[in-house]
Amino acid sequence: MASIDLDVLERRARMRYELARAGRSLLGFAPALLLVVFAAAAGRRPSSAVMFGSMLFFSGAFLLWRGQTMHRAVLPGLLAGVIPLTFALMANRGHSCAGGHCSTWCLPACIAGGVVAGFGVSWFAKKRGLDWRFFLGATAVSLLTGAMGCACIGYSGVVGLAAGFFAGALPMAVSRLFARNR
Repeated sequence: MASIDLDVLERRARMRYELARAGRSLLGFAPALLLVVFAAAAGRRPSSAVMFGSMLFFSGAFLLWRGQTMHRAVLPGLLAGVIPLTFALMANRGHSCAGGHCSTWCLPACIAGGVVAGFGVSWFAKKRGLDWRFFLGATAVSLLTGAMGCACIGYSGVVGLAAGFFAGALPMAVSRLFARNR
């Protein structure tokens, strides 16, 4: 009779378990690909939307696979990121010209959308009493979602999105810090 190596069986079982979880995570985040296709079709820079969208897809699937607090960050982060994405896509539809100088509304829209998204993520984290891992995951998903549209004028729109996001998250972070010091 051959001996059974329990370590080998345990590794095989663990690998099958993790592969099944990874497959469910990829499948669970697959509807976000519709958002990527929409952003690529509606935006000015489809290649940037596809690049940020692919990073979004793999980040979201990773957070779902990781589980614990991180998987709770995916949906709020995605919903918060839709705000700057929508603002940027709407700003891409128009521009203003005066005195021979034309400008777009993309950068102000990205900054404003980032402020709203940052405030929303930090408010949700504070309301639910979630820790920094939630905030980190939701921030990544939110910024990658918004960046699909905020690359409308290049990466300065993405920088504006990030600056607005952290400016919007600052009031809740400060209030949380002061609440902890009491």
